[in-house]
Amino acid sequence: MRLLVQLLAVFLVTVQQGASAHPWLLFANRKDIRLVDATQTRNRNNNVTIIIKDLEDAAALDYHYEKGMVCWTDISLEMIRCAYHQGANLLNKTNVITTGLVSPDGLAIDWLGNKLYWTDSETNRLEVSTLNGENRKVLFWEDLDQPRAICLFPKKGLLFWTDWGENPKIESAGMNGDLTTRHVIIKDEIFWPNGLTIDYEEEAIFWADAKLNIICSASLSGTNRRTVSQGDLQHPFALTMYKNVLYWTDWQTKSIHSCNKKTGAGRKAVLGSSLTPMDIHVYDQERQPYSALPCQNQNAKCSHLCLSAPYPPWFTCACPTGSKLVDNFTCADGAQQLLLLARRTDLRRISLDTPDYTDVVLPLDGVKHAIAVDYDPVDGFVYWSDDEVRGIRRAKLDGSQQEDVVMAEVDHPDGIAVDWIGRNLYWTDTGTDRIEVSRLNGTWRKVLISENLDEPRALALDPEVGWMFWTDWGKEPKIERASMDGSDRVVLVNTSLGWPNGIALDYVQRRLYWCDAKTDKIEVADMDGSKRKEILSENVPHIFGFSLLGDFLYWTDWQHRSIERVHKWTGEDRKIIVDQLPDLMGLKAINITEVRGTNPCAVGNGGCSHLCLNRPGKFVCACPIGYELTADDINCVIPEAFLLFTRKEDIRRISLEANHKNVIIPIAGVKEASALDFDVNDNRIYWTDIGVKSISRAFMNGSNLEVVVEFGLEYPEGMAVDWVAHNIYWADMGSHRVEVARLDGSSRRVLIWKDLKNPRSIALDPGEGYMYLGVWGSVPHIERAGLDGSQRITLVNGVGRVNGLVVDFADRRLYWADVDGKHIESCDLDGKQRQVVVSGNMPQPHGLTQYEEFIYWADWTTRSIERAHKQSGENRTRIQTQVDYVMDILVFHSSRQSGWNPCAVNNGGCSHLCLALPAGSTSSSSLRTQPSVSSTTAASSSLSASTSPAAATANLPSTTVVVRQSHTHRCTCPTHYELVADNKTCVAPKSFLLFSQKNYINRLLPSSPDSPDVILPIRGLKQVRGIEFDPVGQHLYWIDGRSQTIRRALDNGTQASVVVANPTQSLHPYDLAVEPYSRVLFWSCSRFNAINATRIDNHLSIGILVGGPSTSDKPRNLAVHPVKGWLFFTNLVSPARIERCRLDGSDRVKIIETDIDQPSALTIDTEEEMIFWADTSLKVIEVAALDGTNRRKLISSQLVQPIALTVHGRHLYWLEKDSQLIERALKNNGEDRQRVQGRIPYLSDLLSTSTLDPNTLASNPCYPPNSGCGHLCVLMDSGERGRCACPLNMVLEDGKTCVEPPACSPEHFTCRSGIYETGPSGSGATRCIPLSWRCDGQTECSDASDEEDCPECRPDQFRCQTGQCIAKKHECDGVPQCMDRSDEQRCCPLGQFYCSELCLPDILLCDGVPHCPDESDESVTSCANRVANPLAGDSSKRTTYIIGIVVGLGSVALLCVLFFCWHRRHHSHGDADEGAHDPLNPIAPRHTIVPGHTQLQTDYQLQYVSNIVGERTAGVGAPSHLGSSAVDLLSGRGVKNGGAIIVDGGGVVVGSNSSCQLYDRSHVTGASSSSSSGPGYPQETLNPPPSPATDTRSHCTEPYCCTAVSGQSHKSHTLSRQTARGHHLGHQPRLGGTSSQVYSTLRSYKHYKVRNQPPPPTPCSTDNFEESDSQVAYHSSPSPSSIPKMGPGFKSAGRRQQSSHRHQRLGADYDSDPYPPPPTPARSHYVSDASCPPSPSTERSYFNPLPPPPSPSPQ
Repeated sequence: MRLLVQLLAVFLVTVQQGASAHPWLLFANRKDIRLVDATQTRNRNNNVTIIIKDLEDAAALDYHYEKGMVCWTDISLEMIRCAYHQGANLLNKTNVITTGLVSPDGLAIDWLGNKLYWTDSETNRLEVSTLNGENRKVLFWEDLDQPRAICLFPKKGLLFWTDWGENPKIESAGMNGDLTTRHVIIKDEIFWPNGLTIDYEEEAIFWADAKLNIICSASLSGTNRRTVSQGDLQHPFALTMYKNVLYWTDWQTKSIHSCNKKTGAGRKAVLGSSLTPMDIHVYDQERQPYSALPCQNQNAKCSHLCLSAPYPPWFTCACPTGSKLVDNFTCADGAQQLLLLARRTDLRRISLDTPDYTDVVLPLDGVKHAIAVDYDPVDGFVYWSDDEVRGIRRAKLDGSQQEDVVMAEVDHPDGIAVDWIGRNLYWTDTGTDRIEVSRLNGTWRKVLISENLDEPRALALDPEVGWMFWTDWGKEPKIERASMDGSDRVVLVNTSLGWPNGIALDYVQRRLYWCDAKTDKIEVADMDGSKRKEILSENVPHIFGFSLLGDFLYWTDWQHRSIERVHKWTGEDRKIIVDQLPDLMGLKAINITEVRGTNPCAVGNGGCSHLCLNRPGKFVCACPIGYELTADDINCVIPEAFLLFTRKEDIRRISLEANHKNVIIPIAGVKEASALDFDVNDNRIYWTDIGVKSISRAFMNGSNLEVVVEFGLEYPEGMAVDWVAHNIYWADMGSHRVEVARLDGSSRRVLIWKDLKNPRSIALDPGEGYMYLGVWGSVPHIERAGLDGSQRITLVNGVGRVNGLVVDFADRRLYWADVDGKHIESCDLDGKQRQVVVSGNMPQPHGLTQYEEFIYWADWTTRSIERAHKQSGENRTRIQTQVDYVMDILVFHSSRQSGWNPCAVNNGGCSHLCLALPAGSTSSSSLRTQPSVSSTTAASSSLSASTSPAAATANLPSTTVVVRQSHTHRCTCPTHYELVADNKTCVAPKSFLLFSQKNYINRLLPSSPDSPDVILPIRGLKQVRGIEFDPVGQHLYWIDGRSQTIRRALDNGTQASVVVANPTQSLHPYDLAVEPYSRVLFWSCSRFNAINATRIDNHLSIGILVGGPSTSDKPRNLAVHPVKGWLFFTNLVSPARIERCRLDGSDRVKIIETDIDQPSALTIDTEEEMIFWADTSLKVIEVAALDGTNRRKLISSQLVQPIALTVHGRHLYWLEKDSQLIERALKNNGEDRQRVQGRIPYLSDLLSTSTLDPNTLASNPCYPPNSGCGHLCVLMDSGERGRCACPLNMVLEDGKTCVEPPACSPEHFTCRSGIYETGPSGSGATRCIPLSWRCDGQTECSDASDEEDCPECRPDQFRCQTGQCIAKKHECDGVPQCMDRSDEQRCCPLGQFYCSELCLPDILLCDGVPHCPDESDESVTSCANRVANPLAGDSSKRTTYIIGIVVGLGSVALLCVLFFCWHRRHHSHGDADEGAHDPLNPIAPRHTIVPGHTQLQTDYQLQYVSNIVGERTAGVGAPSHLGSSAVDLLSGRGVKNGGAIIVDGGGVVVGSNSSCQLYDRSHVTGASSSSSSGPGYPQETLNPPPSPATDTRSHCTEPYCCTAVSGQSHKSHTLSRQTARGHHLGHQPRLGGTSSQVYSTLRSYKHYKVRNQPPPPTPCSTDNFEESDSQVAYHSSPSPSSIPKMGPGFKSAGRRQQSSHRHQRLGADYDSDPYPPPPTPARSHYVSDASCPPSPSTERSYFNPLPPPPSPSPQ
């Protein structure tokens, strides 16, 4: 830095002492800015000073000599930056203009008025600001196409700029932007006007044209034009001058040149040739002469901008963009009418006061995915919803005071609306399907509507009247209206709607406007839905945001990427406000100072304590969630008690203190709520849902929804919370069990399961340690048991079915509702003093609760909720009517959860469950026996239903209530876990059985005192087939049949992961076996008939051990003997057999090969050294010694379909799939056969496991720390020692490490990488390819090494496929010269030429129409070497020839038509895909095999090796193609022209596992239904300019300048070979057949840089490109959310089918969205060099494929 300052000081002194003698050139060099002395040309590289370095991409620059200021544009950062120096001190770089720039190509400084002027060739604007970037104003924005260079003449008030769009020109205008001064001064003989400079002395302009390669000059008016230099200019870019010398930068020569400004003589290179020079200026005071101007005197009294003018009084006052002049000097305080725009990652404002409509980004933080926007004209806040952060925020228009408003319990906030009168905020949420309201600061939140909402979106308010309107684009689209408190809801429009995205209100005309993105219309109706009328239906392909201001409607369009307006009455006067702006979302047109109307809520919040909500006629006060309105209807209080009740579809609350109005608790996803309870400690409610078979909880306001129990439930219709021990109990009528768990669902335990039939209701008394059960069964009764399930007795007999059960803790009584007796009864807690409390007019009681002196119940028949006195049944009152299907009811109050027991303190010291015991019980841990029902009943007689409640009460003895306090407890464990000696700590079971069902895995302990089986809480199980258990890591492994992967998790469901992935769906895992000592998982694959090994600890693939695609083996069931190191497997060859081998596949022995047909299960008994197997064909289970001797039948009767075996203790267990049974018998003799479990559907596998002794594990020779083996360890000498081993295709190198075999034979080429697979002959490997395939233009090696370092042949030579070069004349001379005879393979008869395995007549060569698929018949080379057509001079022969061709082609066409008709007739009802016509499923392409090619098995083998063997070579995460080359020889790879071509009905060449899926666009929600008249993407300019924003840094990054084949057509034989042997090697055949279009490797001009290009039509962005506009099939949901959803809106992935798989990616360099935009329609001029110029950002790739050299550092 010190050296830099010293150099700068020397330069400044030099300039100050002799400016006239030594011109210094200041130029941008992309990464730095440099100075060069133009007079010292001998040492060109030594007179350069870097004054500013470490830049990103400097392009244009200028300086202010007097202020010591240098400014430049940075096209990568999209900003303008400046740096200053004070004497010899260089100040830091500052950012001056940081927003609103895309491609700032030109820059100029007004050194007299102290202003910055610049051009932007992407926004097509010319702007000005002060030197510090303030008071920014757009001067020109119309009739600008591609403005680039700009220069100023401040003394005359003139500015000049070049424009090289479709109509290249040079223009001039006043520096004040006066349109009357704007003139085109040069428009003829101009193409790429790059550089521009002014000769202030002679008042002339000079410009450089990079296409015409000239430098010209003219007067300031454009006259007196002359050419200064021409002819040998390469690519001049920027231009400057000093005295009589012109200086310019040249991209081609990478130098700076000079010549005489008048004659062009004396041309020389000033500096070069290793630069990347951009803009250039002569740094000299003479280039900025001083002149007195009015703006220099107090800014000419202008309030903001003073701009020089070319006419008296030589200045004009101007305002920043968006503001208007109040008078000639003063600007208004900002814009009055604005458009507020939500644009995904930013918010913008567009002034409607000025005609430039410049969009200005609001300086906000953390905008991730803005959706809707609104404005509060009172406080001046902008409100917006953000779908990614899931919240609503606000800020001032200047970006200040930004804050979060609503951030909790927001899923997908879609629409927002500000009640500017009542000071409330309304919003819709498509995730929770709610409409909510809060105060403007987010407090006092309330759910207004949550029922019958599907996809609520746009929202509009009429606060004066008290109405709110919203749109819903769900299954039944509609527009609705309600009062602003959610009442008086009515549907206004529900016909002829698709996706009503936006809504707007006309408060003056009382009209309702809406837009529809599916019908592509804008419509209007009265506010009651009548008088519906269409406003606009033309060219509105996908409208989203929608607003109204004054007489105009404004909207955003996703497809057009535009903001437009139209007159609200006539639909005329349509105008584009903003064009080509991607990611458009919502917008709001506002008058920032207009506050319209009033209502009673405007004054003092209407007197309401919390929310004041206006309604037509009268406002109402409302309360937030958790509060209740008092009797005065003004104040809200937190209620002391309230009723909660469940209906099938929701949970509601009723006030007990006021009007008894029921309010829904906003909980999403309730399907069929049943039992209900609460926990007073944390204010949560718990409920069971028999629809989704789960138990869930949430806070009272509906937030923090959690599912606590979701496995193993059938009909949990009874549930109660133990608020003391923090446990939850439930009764399941389907499984006939009572279970307990912690409140979060952990530590689940079965308490009662014997002698229990249909438990329905449950109530708890934690203080006494009892639970009470209402049991339906065959003999309904009420039971009592301890909270641990002990001391179980029948408490009440002679009752009907109990539908509600509640304990009165104050009076120590039990109440129940009797459905059959149609009354409510009670008794004391010992079952005595029984009485009927309420009877009569109670046809179907359902649910019961008690609070203070009353009991409450619901009745299904009367559809009501009633109450009565709990003792006498008097004062019966109906408190709620018209309520359907109340399932359960309770009172939320702390008195309902009183009491204490020892579990309240530190969970009683228990590690898992603490269960209070009844008073007088012991806490011995030995109480584990399943309690049975005592035959003694406390009350066996029932009261007559006719007994009056009063009489019964009178007969009750007057006794003192005795409370039996529990003083002891018992620690217990989850089911199957055991207590250790301290009676507090639980440990997992040491030995147990596991069995799997379709979507469950269960643990089974047949002899356990606990419930024998429990479902393990493992989520995401789908089609479980095989299971295994690792006793060391305690992980459970299973095969997921849906994804064909192998996964694992702990038994509590945690640590879930994928062990063996299957990205190409080519694997079919069949069975698993874990070897715990060497930590290896063995698994068989039925598709490729192999046994594979994978490391348990790191999931690395080891490789194939047995079988493989090229063998005849068919290994299926596996069993491991870990102590001996043996692997047993069934082999389903013909005939089937059972084999044994070492763990590396060696030493294979057939142990069972006779009298075996279809072995279906296999297991090993390591204790008795026996092997068991089942045969489903012979219906037998057999046993033998491990060597196959001593074979005998164990079970040979009553077997149907035994599919799994395992040995557990003394027994052999097996599964009967069809019979849904688990059975067992003694393993030695098959006796004592028993049924263990029955009625278990979808059984799939069974295993036994037990823990390993740590000492045994550590001493095993193959335990990894002991063996040190890189791949496998095999036990030898009966397990006394171990040896390292390798899988197939690898060899042991140093005794521990596996490596690949040695190199290939001399007849083969050895790829740099690959996997060996020795075939039956012992030769051939996938790393070895035939030598003739070397340098044949096609990649065979997975690393493409066969096509590297190939020899180059001269133009007069022919290159053989072996790489050999021979003379061109020897090609097709009948004598093979190439070793592989390739010079005689592509030959045609005389009069024909060869192209893509076709021989075509010479008459078609160079006839202007491409006939070859690769267009080689029209290439420059073919046409240049063309021999004169022998038929050219003979018209008769030519005519005959043509007629013959036409007739021949016609015959072929006729035959094709006939064949097609026959095929359609005979095969129209063939094998059609069931989902082919499903509108939400892809249309599967129809594949055919081209005759004469090899079978499709090759493709399977490619996938297989890609997934299995490739992992071993590449390691974890390696690309699947690394192993693909291993297949060709392994599968008997055919000759080069062999293989399979799979062709779909449209001629698309694909592979059998092609992921390209075709969709019927009309069925994909989200795409607009209309066909736009024009393309939805910008038309390219006819003269695409080289703009700084078109930088690619490589040859091609845009999807519409490159295709998958990079501009080349694949030949037919190439397609054959690629599909047959290279499909997985990275080849991507062109879709849709061949094409005549040649794509440019340069980006077409309407580029949209990586950060600014139009987004793809995906749910993550907003753009939607229709098939009518492009040949690329894009299908998207038009959702604004980043989460893929269906329809025009967005839902979470769990609620809407994800659609991201429907897109085909065409490019990779798009970092704004996951998918690039579709290609712009091709223009013929793109392929021309004359129309694809480079730009400041593409010149590197245009002139040099390599990056430029680094900038020299200062010495």
